[in-house]
Amino acid sequence: MIKKIVALSMLAFCSMSLMAQSLQMSGNLKNVPDQTAVTLLDGMANKEVATSTVLGGKFELKATLASTGIYVVSFKGLKTQIPLFIGNDILTMVGDVNAPKEIAYQGSPSQDIYQSYMKKLDPLMSSYFGSLGAAQAEKDATKKDSISKQTELQAQAIIAEYVRVSKINNQSPVTTFFLFQMANIFPAVKETLPDYYAALGGDAKKGTFADVIEKTLQSAGLGKIGSVLPEFTQNDVNGKPLKLSSLRGKYVLVDFWASWCGPCRAENPNVLKTYNTFKNKNFTVLGVSLDQDKAKWLEAIKKDGLAWSHVSDLKYWNNEVAVQFGIQSIPASFLIDPNGVIIGRDLRGDDLVKALNAVIK
Repeated sequence: MIKKIVALSMLAFCSMSLMAQSLQMSGNLKNVPDQTAVTLLDGMANKEVATSTVLGGKFELKATLASTGIYVVSFKGLKTQIPLFIGNDILTMVGDVNAPKEIAYQGSPSQDIYQSYMKKLDPLMSSYFGSLGAAQAEKDATKKDSISKQTELQAQAIIAEYVRVSKINNQSPVTTFFLFQMANIFPAVKETLPDYYAALGGDAKKGTFADVIEKTLQSAGLGKIGSVLPEFTQNDVNGKPLKLSSLRGKYVLVDFWASWCGPCRAENPNVLKTYNTFKNKNFTVLGVSLDQDKAKWLEAIKKDGLAWSHVSDLKYWNNEVAVQFGIQSIPASFLIDPNGVIIGRDLRGDDLVKALNAVIK
């Protein structure tokens, strides 16, 4: 998957000088039963920052936020989740919980910019991911190639639209957020990330997403094709340390994933099929999980039939190996040869099979 932030953006970014001392959110939403618990979650830390109760469709949430960023409003017992890009604003939201895209907001400049991006990019991204799914499912080589060419054109259109909107909002951290997303989805953006980031200024170079991009740029040399993937050690499912070097002598797919990551779980059958095809040909997989809950991690391994070694420190996005390697979205992977040299990155589906067929005879 893409990192959870990418997933949140598919559901639906403020000058610091305009921010209040704390967030004061007032909601008035139809179709929310009385006494429903409402929660504000930090989308990056995945932790609760405020709670309240709905009465007559109205609720208030108050919190002092560390920085402007992605937050999610959720309601107990309801499927609707409302992503917001907010800081310590005085924000009002009015609408129908069953029509989240039509909710009206006032009081948050960053949310206004976020919505302007989503209005332009969300339809394009939906079509793009639809085409990717169709290409993966298509068995006919000619049709698959045609769909793949279509996805490339769609990708170019998305990047062009981002560039257009980013020029208008190049001082906003919202733009940094979307640049972060674009780099994690499109190799063409990731390869020229320094140029895109250099075009930003002001508050766009402050906060969580600016920090992430700067760290990414600092560690850009790590993980290049032809370099040796650095050694690491984490505990396996039994709590015993497992070293990457213990798998020397085999081709290894170091696969970063998590039980809560939808795209990761969707890709698992492809990884499993590849594993079963090549497991007797000097190939294995090492799963590195960004889970927090060990029980859910183990349950996902069992349910998806992932019969290879797995490690995790259960630190979520602060997983030490993920931080070490600059992993900012999942699924992510490194394919290494028997000497630990990286021969492929983020290979999925047929691409992984082709890479292994090229080196395993």
